Amino acid sequence: MSAFHAGLLARNSSYERACWTFAVICLTFAGFQYANVLQLLAPGLAQAISAHKWANFFSLLLVPQIWYLVAALDKRKLAFRLAYGVACISALLVVDNLVSPFGYRFAALASDAPVQLAWGEPAFLLSGTTTPAYAVNRLLTVGAAVFGVVFCVRARRQRARFSNRLVWVSMALITVTTALGGATDTGLLRLPYVSGFGFLFLAASYLLLVRRETTQRLTEKIRISAALQREVESHRLSSRRFEHALTNDALTRLPNRAGALEKLRAMFLWSESSLTRMGVLLLDLDRLAIINGTRGHEAGNQVLVEVAQRLRAHCGRRRLVARLGSARFVVGIAGHKTWAGIEREVEGVLAAIKPPITIEGTELNMTFSAGVALYPDHALSAEDLLASAGLALHEARDAGPGNLRIFHPTLQQSLSERIGLENELNEALENGQFFLHYQPQVCAVTERVLGVEALIRWQHPALGVIMPDKFIPLAEESGAIAAIGSWVIDSACQQLADWRAMGFDDFRVAVNLSAQQLLLSDLDETVQQALERAGLRGEDLELEITESVLMQDPQRSIERLESLRSLGVRLSIDDFGTGYSSLGYLKMLPVHSFKLDRSFVRDIGQSEKDLEICATAVGLARNLGLEIVAEGVEDSVQAAQLRRLGCDLLQGYYFARPLAGYAVRAYLLDRNEMTIVGAA
Repeated sequence: MSAFHAGLLARNSSYERACWTFAVICLTFAGFQYANVLQLLAPGLAQAISAHKWANFFSLLLVPQIWYLVAALDKRKLAFRLAYGVACISALLVVDNLVSPFGYRFAALASDAPVQLAWGEPAFLLSGTTTPAYAVNRLLTVGAAVFGVVFCVRARRQRARFSNRLVWVSMALITVTTALGGATDTGLLRLPYVSGFGFLFLAASYLLLVRRETTQRLTEKIRISAALQREVESHRLSSRRFEHALTNDALTRLPNRAGALEKLRAMFLWSESSLTRMGVLLLDLDRLAIINGTRGHEAGNQVLVEVAQRLRAHCGRRRLVARLGSARFVVGIAGHKTWAGIEREVEGVLAAIKPPITIEGTELNMTFSAGVALYPDHALSAEDLLASAGLALHEARDAGPGNLRIFHPTLQQSLSERIGLENELNEALENGQFFLHYQPQVCAVTERVLGVEALIRWQHPALGVIMPDKFIPLAEESGAIAAIGSWVIDSACQQLADWRAMGFDDFRVAVNLSAQQLLLSDLDETVQQALERAGLRGEDLELEITESVLMQDPQRSIERLESLRSLGVRLSIDDFGTGYSSLGYLKMLPVHSFKLDRSFVRDIGQSEKDLEICATAVGLARNLGLEIVAEGVEDSVQAAQLRRLGCDLLQGYYFARPLAGYAVRAYLLDRNEMTIVGAA
């Protein structure tokens, strides 16, 4: 039973080899005890000797098995080598046991008859003169006991499982019963071999310890299994969160580019199978950088979240809404047979995001550039459809804020040209390819030149002269606008200083500021250093800022303009009249003048509406004590009308086209002479 139990425990114990060895020892001990019983109850001497040899055989097998058991628990190579050496010696003793007449224990027997035990029972207890082989086996047995004691001492120090008191008691019992057996062999005592009783206690204690160890191991396995299960579940949840993060935008909680492409592919397959059209609307929030720069990134994030909520509320779950990064959103539209249906949805989306956005109590009028591409008209895959919409968006951005464009095949070529210009733009300033032209601004009454506007040009080595409306947006996107803007301010100031040295000291120079230049933290320092290098005063320089840029964030714009005005420079609002929402802020803007947009001047002679707008703008400027400049004057009729309205300065082809720096001197001389003659 002990052997069977040990075999069962071996399957789940960390001491598998030791358990199997102990099972073999139990079977061997059972054979030893059975042979002892046959010897004690033998009917004659011959049968007793035969049974005794079998008892010897099993006892010889026990010694190397015990050595191997301790080695299996110890798990050191030296212990196994000792066990194998003992096994070889025991094998020799087994052979001696077979060939000797009385077995390996006795050379001669002291008695050939059964003895009377203390309780009156007759039994064959063999004793006599012992052999050297018997002494060797005794030595091996003592060695096994010492080996076991040493292991138990070390195990106790290491607090191992087999340092239990039961093991010590069992080993003491086996030692005592083995000594009693030796005394019986030499004839000192007349007792049957009782070592089996000591072994039974060892078997029980060993199996109890192994069982406890196995139970603890199973409990640990269950605990580890549960922990692993929790870890697997945690990894599964983490994987889900990671996959969600890979396909969704953390700020707006909309799908990101990867998630958008995944959903677009599904929509594409559905449109392909249902023979319907599919549209992709790509939206780009204009001038988000201005909001981030003037009001902080937190305000910019609030704008993006508000736009996402409006798109989600309008489109619901039936349409794809995703954020592709930065200020760009995409809306997927499917299920329409004709372009008209998609067009209506596009108009609905644009209307949903058009209302002003309130951030920290301030209303911001946001505009969106938009590009549209259709399946199967413009692309045959989800990726190509998104790319086509991106090309249309690029064209819309080039046309100015708030424009919508639909993809057409020529966009690919124009985009390639654009990329080429972007690459060459970075080297244009270093290679000295930029130059300035100057357009005069004349007094509406005397027609005397009171100022010039500096206009940048790019002398491209292959394409010739490129106008600013073609490359300034590229410079803003590529980040080159800061360096180019600084160069324009410095060059214009230096040119004005040269004209002053020639005797022309009664006019100023105007320079346009782009949207990104207004956000630069070192703009004040750039302007001040340019004035100092040229030896000019602040009022000699006028900075023109587009009205639509100011109206993106009026409060922040007022702060920046106040900072620039503290330098003494003049400030002017360019393209006045196009930022229709600005009238409430006009009285707070720290500017000196307005420039009436050329779109109103162009038809002033034919359109009563444009005439009324110009009259209103001039009257507003008069009431605010501001100077007003009309640009785009191309004929005498327009000039006369603007004079009657009360414009202060006029600018346009009627007076002069933009002139190179050296040509301005001749123009000034001629103009002054004409003024003198007219006065005479």
